[in-house]
Amino acid sequence: MEVSVQQHLLPAIVVLVMCTIGMELRWEQFQALIRAPRTPIIGTLIHTLTFPMLAMLLVVALQTMDIAVSDSTVIGMLLIAACPSGGFSNVLALIARVNLPLSVTLTLVSSLLSFATVPLLIGGFGFLIADLDQPVQIPVIATLLQLCVLILLPIGAGMAIRRWQKAFVESHLARMQNLGQLVLYICVVLLIVENWSVMVAGVVDALPWSILLCGANILTCYYLAKWSGFVLEDRITLALEGSIRNIAVALLIAATVMQRMDIAVLPTVYFLAVLIVALLFAKTWRLLFKA
Repeated sequence: MEVSVQQHLLPAIVVLVMCTIGMELRWEQFQALIRAPRTPIIGTLIHTLTFPMLAMLLVVALQTMDIAVSDSTVIGMLLIAACPSGGFSNVLALIARVNLPLSVTLTLVSSLLSFATVPLLIGGFGFLIADLDQPVQIPVIATLLQLCVLILLPIGAGMAIRRWQKAFVESHLARMQNLGQLVLYICVVLLIVENWSVMVAGVVDALPWSILLCGANILTCYYLAKWSGFVLEDRITLALEGSIRNIAVALLIAATVMQRMDIAVLPTVYFLAVLIVALLFAKTWRLLFKA
């Protein structure tokens, strides 16, 4: 059986990284969010609405100014905007050393709400793009399994390991996280190599707009969080969370529901934009303010 970086290696590495994220967390941190739900509630609203609105404004601007962009790129941007948050936002929150419990909470809530938000958003985008004017249903079982296997279970395992082996975790956590991030970066390089033909096909047309969309979401979410009275670390958390979407869900909808593999290029290209913009943003924040 041929081993695929995207299907086999990347999920295994994400599980390991999520486990180290769990080792950073304590149940008391989530209890604090439950007792003061203002931040996660407002954060969920900002996260859910900002990306779709910015994507829609970008598409309208491109159409109004008659800028030559392929239909697959335009539809792909709207499709990405309709999807829930992805677990990579938690990895970025770990790298930036910001509010991990808030990041995990927003990811989980976004994923749970996706069964309603994705069809509604795609239906709304159908007024702009005829190809999106079709019924879309999220694969509930597959998405819940992904949520459990890639996020909930490894984070829970990490929290349990910290509770039972606190001294060991505190002594070795930094090294485990650095190793996990290094392996993740290597995996990303292999992923780009594996999908090079797909990347090349969409990079010239889609990458500049993907970078613009990612950067605009980071800035907009940051300032909306600031105007909402969030503390600085929570603003950075929401900025990172708001720029990430679940690439797997986008690929699944493009390939199986829409049956448009040309649209499936955009999620892969957008992930490259995230690596360029959001990862740089996270590492710069940590370098300047968390060293």
